Amino acid sequence: MTKTRFGVGFVVVALFCGAVFGGAQSSTSDPTSQPAPPPAHAQFFAGVVVELDENHIKVTRTLVGRPTESHSFAISATTKMNKAAIKLHNRVTVRYKRLPEGDVALEIQPRPIIVRTPKS
Repeated sequence: MTKTRFGVGFVVVALFCGAVFGGAQSSTSDPTSQPAPPPAHAQFFAGVVVELDENHIKVTRTLVGRPTESHSFAISATTKMNKAAIKLHNRVTVRYKRLPEGDVALEIQPRPIIVRTPKS
């Protein structure tokens, strides 16, 4: 009888790994089914209000070195917002979800007005 480099323990581990990894693929995978898309995560967009009515809000922002961006958001009955504090030309942050029918505002928060004084 000749001695081999690998013992019985190696064979047992190899068989176990093959059974676990090989069997898991064949029993759980179905080539005809598509995985469910992940749920839409809330995103944020901050800027200045340029349009506002009861059903939608449009916000624009300008970043240094980039063109001006604007987003429109639908306002639903469940949107959290302080209507008295949100006005045209005020800064806001909009928390929204991107849905197939469009971007829907979940919450609209007014931002403080920045007053810049010249240095003397």
